[in-house]
Amino acid sequence: MNPATRSRGIVIGLVVVISAAGWWGYGEHQKRELRKTIVALAENTGARMRIALTAATEGPDAVRELEDHASAVERNLAELKLLSASREPALAEAADDYILTGREILKRVVNVQRYRQLLAESLPALIAHMRADNHSGAWVQQAVKARERVNQDHRGLSLAASALDTLLQSFPASQKKIAPYVAPVTLVEGSVIDAARARALEAVKQADAEIEKTRRIDAFR
Repeated sequence: MNPATRSRGIVIGLVVVISAAGWWGYGEHQKRELRKTIVALAENTGARMRIALTAATEGPDAVRELEDHASAVERNLAELKLLSASREPALAEAADDYILTGREILKRVVNVQRYRQLLAESLPALIAHMRADNHSGAWVQQAVKARERVNQDHRGLSLAASALDTLLQSFPASQKKIAPYVAPVTLVEGSVIDAARARALEAVKQADAEIEKTRRIDAFR
C-alpha cells in the first residue's frame, strides 16, 4: 500500500470513529433529555397528588382547584404517551403506571368533593321541605323529587369514595415502581394516603347518618 492510500485509509478511519463517537454522544444526550422529561412529569404528578390528598378546604373553589390538578395530571399522561421512550423503557413503564394511577385517584378525589358539595345542598333542602309539610299533593311530589336528588348525590358520593379507597390502596405499589427514579420528596407518605382514605370513608359515614335522620319524617315537623 502506497503512502497516499495508507493516509487516505487513516483519514477515513478517523472520520468513522469521530462520527460514531458523535452519534453515541448525541444518543446519550437524547437519553438524558428523555429521562429528565419523564422524571419531571412524574414529579409534577406527585406534587399535585400531595396537594390534593392533603387539601382540607371544601366548597366550589376547592372543587375547581382539585379539577385543575386532575387536568394537569391528565396532560402529564398525554405528554408521556407522545414520547418515544424506547431508550428508557423501565422508567417509562413506571411513570406510566404512576401517572395513570394518579390521574384516576385525582378524578375520584374531585368526585368525592363534588358529591359532598351537592349533598350539602340537596340534604338541607330535603329537610327544610319535610319540616314544611302541609299534607298537600304538591308537597308529596316535591318531597319525592327532593328525596331522589339526595339519593342520587349520596349514591355518587358512596361510589366515588369506594373507588378512591381502592385506588389509594394500590397507589403505594405505583410509588414503589417510580421511587428509584424521582426525588424522595415526590413520594406521598403512607400516613397521608391513609388519612385521605379515612376522610373519604368518614364523609360517606356522616352522609349515611344524616340521610337516616331524614327517614324519620316526624322529627322534622
